[in-house]
Amino acid sequence: MKLKNMGQGKWRDLLCGVGLVLIANTISAGEDAPMALKPEEAQSKAAWSYLNLWDHTTLYSSKEASFIQEVKIIGRYHGQYYYDSSDRGHSAGWENRRFRPGFAVKFWNKFKFQGEINLADVRNLDGPFFKSWDNLYLQWDPTKKLRFKFGRQKSDTTQERYVSSKYIITAERSLLVNQLTSDKILGASFRYKFNDKFSLQSGIYSSPLDNKLNSYEGSGGVAALFKFGYKMNEHTQAYLDYWYADRQGGALEIKDYKHVLSLNTTNKWDDVGLNTDLIYGSGTGTRDGQEVFGLMLMPWYQITDKLQGVFRYQLGSSNSANGMSLSKRYDRLAVTDGGGTRGDLYNAFYLGMNYKINGDKLKLMAGIEYGRMTGGVDSFSGVTPWVGVRTFW
Repeated sequence: MKLKNMGQGKWRDLLCGVGLVLIANTISAGEDAPMALKPEEAQSKAAWSYLNLWDHTTLYSSKEASFIQEVKIIGRYHGQYYYDSSDRGHSAGWENRRFRPGFAVKFWNKFKFQGEINLADVRNLDGPFFKSWDNLYLQWDPTKKLRFKFGRQKSDTTQERYVSSKYIITAERSLLVNQLTSDKILGASFRYKFNDKFSLQSGIYSSPLDNKLNSYEGSGGVAALFKFGYKMNEHTQAYLDYWYADRQGGALEIKDYKHVLSLNTTNKWDDVGLNTDLIYGSGTGTRDGQEVFGLMLMPWYQITDKLQGVFRYQLGSSNSANGMSLSKRYDRLAVTDGGGTRGDLYNAFYLGMNYKINGDKLKLMAGIEYGRMTGGVDSFSGVTPWVGVRTFW
């Protein structure tokens, strides 16, 4: 009887112990275990990070609203340090490359109004706060295939110009792209997607003589764009761009090239990509009679989810000894001997790394480029390492 009673006591103690453990685990799971929460609840309880700041730029959002659906703060800041050393001198410094606050409003379900301004360099405290308009346009999407845009907008000529500065993977665009093409320009354009393979974009533009906030001194000519897109396969997107320009006077956004042609592609295979561009330009005005030809090859490799490597080769050639001009960022700044900055042949090699802390919304970039110009009164050979930080919201 004694042994029997002891056995019953052990079983009773064992059952009590198991019960206490189950109760404790239940309480613990209710307090701490994320698996016990619904997904949205678990997400709300996740630890806060400074990366969450990029998720709070929308001031108002309502898909059910009949008039205004969204009001959002937008902008970007790009800052970089460069050191350009050449056989003609050197230059170094920090540049607030782009500082553009703005806003975007979506309304009536098919319209968007967007505006951004370029702020003056913060080092120039004696100058004006406002430098110029960047984007200022009204966008209308009557269907999923058709889009109209009215106002100051990108010109979208060439592969590198077509990609927003928020997403470019080199320090600067190629020399010939900057020499031939307009960046932002006032006009009206449309884009139509025929099907999964073919698209067409076209526009007509006019350049003012002054792009300050309260000044418009007259037209500096007209320009037109025709951009034909063809998706060759799941890996390759090709475009044929044609830009016509009739520059008058001191137009700000129209260059002295009457005809510009670009055959470019964007290619991606898993973690490997390749951007290409063949470019031709025919000069007018101060560059009358000059023709330029260019090639750009830009392979890149996604090393990890955050780290990306990129290489670029660019070639520019002209039939004139003054047909190619050194870029103001930053080769021209490294010419301190008072000599010439033009030639007829330019070669450059770029190697860089990009570290994406929060995708393209916050990234660190570093690179080095070697460039050589020949054929002019004075040749040029220079190396430019640089580091920078880029963010947009």
